[in-house]
Amino acid sequence: MQMIFSGVSCRGVFLRVLCVSMALALAATGCRSGPSPKALPFGVMDQPRGGETLRGIVELRGWALSESGIAQVLVYVDRNYVAAATLGISRPDVAKVYPAFSNRPDSGWTATLDTGKWSAGVHELVVQGTANNGATRDLGAVNVTVAKP
Repeated sequence: MQMIFSGVSCRGVFLRVLCVSMALALAATGCRSGPSPKALPFGVMDQPRGGETLRGIVELRGWALSESGIAQVLVYVDRNYVAAATLGISRPDVAKVYPAFSNRPDSGWTATLDTGKWSAGVHELVVQGTANNGATRDLGAVNVTVAKP
């Protein structure tokens, strides 16, 4: 199969590179990597958004997809592991956009964090997805401000 992307004819290895780096744009067109390279997971962190001020118990939400399925979604604060997300949340919006992925209807994830464990001020929040094939990718990274009640 041959694809035209930005006026450039792509196939083989070059197409795989485009699939990895442009996963969100190309996944809907049925772009798939071959069996040898690891297909990276992709997705987003819907909540919280960068720049938000957080207090107390907060919920993180988003979605993740991979050709091999999602094994886990982990949450890091200031580069320290803090939680594993709960997987399997219904996301019909994702299913509509990415019909080629088998795990799309339940691609949502959620995690609950207690911001009382962090000092007041700006913190980096990173969510990382791991596919069943072992490939990992950051799904979202935002700076948030923690305020004490």
